[in-house]
Amino acid sequence: MKLLTLCIVTFFFSVTISAQSLYEAGYFIDNDGNKTKCLIKKLPWKNTPTSFEWKKNISSSTKTGDIEDIREFGVGQDFVFKRYILEFDLAGDNLGRATKSKDPNVKIRKIYLRQILQSKASLFQYSKNGVHRFFYTNGKTFYPELLVYKVYYTPDESKKVGEKIIHNENTKFREQLKKYINCGNQETEMVTYTLRSLLRYFKEYNQCKGAKIDYIFKRKISQTKIGVVAGIDFNEFSHPSHNDTSMELLYEITNSARYGLFIETFIPFSKVDLSFFLEGTYTTFSSTATDPIAVNTDYTLDYQSLSFALAPRFHIYLSSTFELFFEGGVSANFHLDTTSDALEEVKNSTTNYFYGGGLGTGRVKMGYRIYTSKNISRNLSRPDSDLHHNNIYISVALF
Repeated sequence: MKLLTLCIVTFFFSVTISAQSLYEAGYFIDNDGNKTKCLIKKLPWKNTPTSFEWKKNISSSTKTGDIEDIREFGVGQDFVFKRYILEFDLAGDNLGRATKSKDPNVKIRKIYLRQILQSKASLFQYSKNGVHRFFYTNGKTFYPELLVYKVYYTPDESKKVGEKIIHNENTKFREQLKKYINCGNQETEMVTYTLRSLLRYFKEYNQCKGAKIDYIFKRKISQTKIGVVAGIDFNEFSHPSHNDTSMELLYEITNSARYGLFIETFIPFSKVDLSFFLEGTYTTFSSTATDPIAVNTDYTLDYQSLSFALAPRFHIYLSSTFELFFEGGVSANFHLDTTSDALEEVKNSTTNYFYGGGLGTGRVKMGYRIYTSKNISRNLSRPDSDLHHNNIYISVALF
C-alpha cells in the first residue's frame, strides 16, 4: 500500500510538471546594456531563435524578448545567444538542397549566434532547418567570421547511360583554421564540419595557447554535480511485546545525524527539467523501551546503517535565484553492527522507498523526505518490527 502511494505521488508530480511550460533561470541584455535576471521558457531550440518568452518570476505574466530589442540572452549552462549582423549562406548540407555553385551565396542577416566556446579563439553556431553554420573569432576579428563549408554538385560528363551528378564539398573552413586558428601545427585535414569536431579543435587550440576558457556550453546530460549532504533523521521503532503480542512496544523517538556524499546528473528534456541522483549516507542512533508487562525489562536498539538512495528529481524554477523540486525513489540500507535485545537477529540489509521535496538556490538545496517503514527483524519467532524515519537535509554541490 505504501509503495502504491509512493507511485501515485510520483506519477502526479510527473504529470503536473510535464503539463506545464517549464521556465529556467536565465538573463538577457537589452540594447542599452542593461542586464536582467529572469526565467526564460525552455525550448529545444534546434533552430536558432529570433525571440524568446520570459518572466520575472514564476507568478509574473509572460513577456517576449525580440532580436530587435535584446542583444544577448542565456538560459542555464546550455544556451547563450548573441546578436550579430553577418553575411552567410543557408544552402543545404546535402545534395537534395545543393546547387551547382561552389561558392556560398551569402546574404546579410540579423541573427542570434549560439556561443559554443569563448576564449582567445571563440566558436559560434547558427542552425536552421537542419542546416548548421559555424563562425569564429580569434582576437583579431571584431565580428565572427564564417567558417566556409558548402555541398555542391557537378554534372557527370561520362558517356554512361542516365543523367548523373557528382557530389562535391567546398571545405574552405580547413584552410581558414590552418591560417587563422592553428597552434603547434594542428592537423586540420581530419576536422569535419560538425559541432563535436570543431569544438575539440578549438579547445585544443586554446589549451595550446595557454588561454583561459571563459565559457563552454554544456549539454544538460553532461551537467553533473558532486557534493556533500547532511541532515537529521526523526526515528521511530516498535515491535510486538514478548509477553503479549497484541501489545505494541514503542521505543523512544530519537533524532540522529545523517551525512554523506551525492552525485546528480541532469537529463535533457524540453518540457521537464529532470535529474537523477545517487546519494550515500551514514547514520547511527540508539533507542530504548520498557515492557510494561514484564517489570524492569528494558530493550535497546543500537542502529547503524550505510544507505544508498537513488531517485529522479523534478525541478521547477520560481525565479532566477530559487527553484522548487520534488523527488521520489528507493533506498537500500546496509545495517552495520546493528544489535537489538528484543529481536536477537537483525537483517543485514533492507530496502524501502521515499518521496519529498524542497527548495534550492545556487549550489544549496534544503529538503524534506518521508520514508516508508522497514522490518529489520530476521528472527522467525518474532518476525515483525517497524522502523520508520523522516528526514530533513541540506546538500551543497562542490563541483
